[in-house]
Amino acid sequence: MSRKVFSKTTGRLYLVILAAVLGACRQKTPELPSAVPEPVPAASDNSGSAVTIESGRGSVEIIEAAKPWPENTPAEVPKIPYGTIRKIIRTETPEANSWDMAIDGLPEHVLRDYEVALKAKGFQTTSMIVPEKEGDRGSVTGIKGPLSVVLIGSGRSMSLSIIQKQ
Repeated sequence: MSRKVFSKTTGRLYLVILAAVLGACRQKTPELPSAVPEPVPAASDNSGSAVTIESGRGSVEIIEAAKPWPENTPAEVPKIPYGTIRKIIRTETPEANSWDMAIDGLPEHVLRDYEVALKAKGFQTTSMIVPEKEGDRGSVTGIKGPLSVVLIGSGRSMSLSIIQKQ
């Protein structure tokens, strides 16, 4: 199997697994007041713990609480300026680096806003967005050279994945 086929297959498998995990973890959101709150700056919680797992092929770091935005993400990827990042999973392998973030407290229109931000940074995007009472649900995918960015979720909770191929 060639390296390119392996990378594509691994990437697609990763997205399918991520979608399955998000679907399994879906929780009913509490009723919110009818007034739409303004987005708040991303919260910082440095009290959490981090675990690093290393193998011969790479490493995985899991951070339970994080800074507002990981400093080592590619500069071309637009930051999400609001919400609370509650978990980051950082993976380094010879084939790619990735950052997976669980973000809560997002405005209901974050999927549409992020698609606009990706396009402004030169990403080719595809999206599937379904408007709902609790906020949009669906996904936005952006590709630019070796970078792939996927924002998936519903309501005010999303999962952001950034993959940088080597």
